[in-house]
Amino acid sequence: MKYMKNKVIMVVALFVFTVVNSGCDNWLDVTPQAQVNADKLFSQPKGFENALYGIYTSMTDPAIYGTHMTFGMMDVLAQYYKVHTDRYHDLYEGARYNYNNSAVQDVIRGMWLKSYNSIANCNVLLDYLGEKSPSFFEGDRYKYLLAETIAIRAYLHFDLLRAFAPSWKKDKDALCLPYADNFTDKVHGQRKTSEIVTLILSDLDSARNMLKSIDPAREEGFKDMYNHYVTELGEEFTSARAYRLNYWAITGLMARVYHYMGDARAYTYAREVIQAQEDGYFVFTEESALSAPLKSRDVVMQNEILFALNFPGVHDLWYSYDAGSSQFAINDKASIYPSSDDFRKEYLIVSNDRGNEVSVKYADVKSENGGKVPMIRLSEMYLIAAESGFKTHKTDAIECLKTLREIRGIDGTISASILEDEFVKELTKEARREFLGEGQMFYWYKRLGLPVDQGNTTVTLDPVQFCLPLPATEVEFGGRKEDYLKGL
Repeated sequence: MKYMKNKVIMVVALFVFTVVNSGCDNWLDVTPQAQVNADKLFSQPKGFENALYGIYTSMTDPAIYGTHMTFGMMDVLAQYYKVHTDRYHDLYEGARYNYNNSAVQDVIRGMWLKSYNSIANCNVLLDYLGEKSPSFFEGDRYKYLLAETIAIRAYLHFDLLRAFAPSWKKDKDALCLPYADNFTDKVHGQRKTSEIVTLILSDLDSARNMLKSIDPAREEGFKDMYNHYVTELGEEFTSARAYRLNYWAITGLMARVYHYMGDARAYTYAREVIQAQEDGYFVFTEESALSAPLKSRDVVMQNEILFALNFPGVHDLWYSYDAGSSQFAINDKASIYPSSDDFRKEYLIVSNDRGNEVSVKYADVKSENGGKVPMIRLSEMYLIAAESGFKTHKTDAIECLKTLREIRGIDGTISASILEDEFVKELTKEARREFLGEGQMFYWYKRLGLPVDQGNTTVTLDPVQFCLPLPATEVEFGGRKEDYLKGL
């Protein structure tokens, strides 16, 4: 019993170390031998870099962003697929919001455990960083390592919060999740949503300030649209920062967090990223990049990505579900992309051999265009700026939505007299088009308390259905309480 209780948050942390073309798996636990292995790893600056790469790699586990917190369970809950019509599908009960089903519970438990596993990895790395002086590292590497690690920890906590806790609008004082800000064999206590958000923003603000004056992602070389590689630095760790949690990605994540809160500061942070795009740091994807043959098609629209996980095996997981196939057949392409001028409709969704329409976002294309799992992208900043700025910057808010539509090939006309409720409906339609396969749309519906679009109909959820339940082991052995669900 004691063993099970201690295991709830993770006594054991997994590091998967990856360095360019090589990798190895190591367990970092609380045994003396593990301590020796960790001490050896962190005896050299390169070991810290490898550990950070390992944390990013751990996030590609199928239980989280390799499947279920992107195109898997979270998009099933958003009703993107025909899963709700297939009784034999592994996630059929998930599409019906039956969280008591054992298969659904297994997925939810995996999301919880693997997320906190990666968080534990962050805390181990932070502990060892705390034992070193910045002078142990070359240049500003200490700040890069510290900033990215606390930003990853914040990102993971925020997605857990959005998935398991009531929305901010519904109950920001719900005593829901632990915020694991240190590595320990003790069970972290539950905190209020408002407390967790404060901790998330504190981590992100610290990370952003550390990177503001040093991040190569803010240099002219980052404007190289081929791969955002700051070639003049000539060193992998500091140069290849395009898709890691760099300054722009952290700024975008802060916009996302403030947007979740309904805080007007979301507009400021989103607008900063948009200004970076206008200054040439990011480029919207042209139709020509999507109309190419599938093997060379820019299916993830890579130059719009602020943060992505590098995961060459994602297409194998996608096709293990889609397998030839109807597993993740799109529910109603015409309802998502009603305009024939929208080039996403033609090039990002195709018909397979069974006549089902499927997304090609994770298709097996050549390396520079595929193998990435988008986590934050530029188009979301336009949506956030539009919604958050409507009351105080209405003209710009309308322009943001207009720009986003026109860049996708569709009519951007929006009346200057549009009311806020109608404007949010239009934003929701655009969000549904943008977020397919990325695990974000369910959170959008939940934040606003909107019915979930299922194609020709909608599904109205009660506040409890919008909250994934805590894993049973957390309640039974970890002493967790779900009292916050009773008052919804």
